[in-house]
Amino acid sequence: MATALARSNLRFLPCDWRAAAIAIALSIAAVTAFILILDCFLFRAHLPANYVAFYTSPLSPRLQAICVLAAYEEVKFRLLLMTALCVVVAAFWKQTPPGWCFMLIIIAVQFANVGAFILNNPDPAYTSLRYLAVGSIWGWLYWKHGWLSALIGHSSAHIFLDPLLLRAL
Repeated sequence: MATALARSNLRFLPCDWRAAAIAIALSIAAVTAFILILDCFLFRAHLPANYVAFYTSPLSPRLQAICVLAAYEEVKFRLLLMTALCVVVAAFWKQTPPGWCFMLIIIAVQFANVGAFILNNPDPAYTSLRYLAVGSIWGWLYWKHGWLSALIGHSSAHIFLDPLLLRAL
């Protein structure tokens, strides 16, 4: 088990805090810009009224709650599920699994998180981009820079994104 965990290349803390901080900041900026483009330009006319109402509601206590929910997602889906899948895959490999395995695991874990929502939504293209693609960024951060990086990135993204959505929507 320990060897499979080591071969999974996953870690709790970043090996290089400077590189992790840069990756976190770039991920937050990219996710924020991407969601703003999706929500305010490409799919604005298709957004459900309850989604717009939620993101245009007062920031407090919504922002605090959504940051806690983001942290919970990181524990449940990245730390627990992604780690378990990576360890299982690494247990069957004689060396560290190739990058494509990690990418498939990242996507599968995010699909476990939001798949039912995507499949039961009238606009699966939007929900795939908004939730599957965006959530996979946090999985990538975990894989490359440690779980704490994904936790910080995902939770902090809402601090920047939500006030912008409040104004833009």
